[in-house]
Amino acid sequence: MSSDPAHWFATQQGLIRVYQEREKPQKGKAPPADDANKAGASCEVVESRAREGDDPGLTRESCTMIVNRMPKNASRLSYELRKTGIFMVSVGAEGGDKPAAKTERLLLPAPIKVGKKWTEKRGKLVLERTVKSAGKPCKAAGRAFGDCLVLTVTEKEKAKVKRKLTETYAAGVGLVEDGQWELMDLKGL
Repeated sequence: MSSDPAHWFATQQGLIRVYQEREKPQKGKAPPADDANKAGASCEVVESRAREGDDPGLTRESCTMIVNRMPKNASRLSYELRKTGIFMVSVGAEGGDKPAAKTERLLLPAPIKVGKKWTEKRGKLVLERTVKSAGKPCKAAGRAFGDCLVLTVTEKEKAKVKRKLTETYAAGVGLVEDGQWELMDLKGL
């Protein structure tokens, strides 16, 4: 098992991942008959540079949201692959006039090991992530992946647990499912 989080991240230039929004369970209501009203996203790795020594690697993705089968403006997401982990460092509109907004969001810390915990504050919520397993098989998008990273995520508001979910990453692919999205298609591997 690799302890470098880049192992489970999308770093291959040209890799395209297509996601669909998961069904949101509603008490007493049947799920919709079709997927027409679900949101989706398509993300392509447009640039990738491996980490060398103290110089962080870089991955840039172009992601397009799809709502009611109509594409929305694409976003450019930039990540640094540092020795201490993978960080989202900027978000901006693809081809827009405005510069990308700088951010410093830890996605995956290094080294990865079962039981490792970290938190992320999102407004009033705190997301508490724990590495549940690493290096075991998983399935998504009708494919079997032999090397996955599974995180348990607990959303809390103050001391109250709002919900629990999992995030799953596949080696070389990146995120394959979480509480909101599930991988539907994959091209470029």
